[in-house]
Amino acid sequence: MIELAFILATLFFFMASALTSRPLYNLSQKHYSNRVTAHYGFKVSELHYSYDQMIYFISMPTTLPYIKNALKEDLVIEQDYSSYFFPVLKGIKISLKQNGENMYLAYLPIGNFRLPHLDKLQQEGTIDEQTYLRISTSKLLDPGTLQEVREEVYKQLQVGRY
Repeated sequence: MIELAFILATLFFFMASALTSRPLYNLSQKHYSNRVTAHYGFKVSELHYSYDQMIYFISMPTTLPYIKNALKEDLVIEQDYSSYFFPVLKGIKISLKQNGENMYLAYLPIGNFRLPHLDKLQQEGTIDEQTYLRISTSKLLDPGTLQEVREEVYKQLQVGRY
């Protein structure tokens, strides 16, 4: 009986860790970036960013009718984490979901998500690479930023890059 209780407790611990690690990671990134940015006198929501390094898996502008006729609501954004335990955000995947199938359209790696104000602070030596990465992760996980990324990908699908 004791063995069964130990096995169940261990199983519960691993399940709870796997289910809560990503939300707790996101929360810790948000609190850390809010604390650091408050120290330097700006807010994460005020930071501007660039889409220049987004990787597209299809040619732009596309002439494929099922992509060209897609609605903005058909674009799905998924966060790409390194693992369930001790997660680290690697980037975001943007896919088109139609008729129950996903087609990956674009990927934005977190290392390529550039914020000019943070670039300036890093160049001055005010913040280090780790701080830059944590603040940019917080910015990329923001729902408003994800919505803007969705709109940018949709615009690129309709109009093209240049």
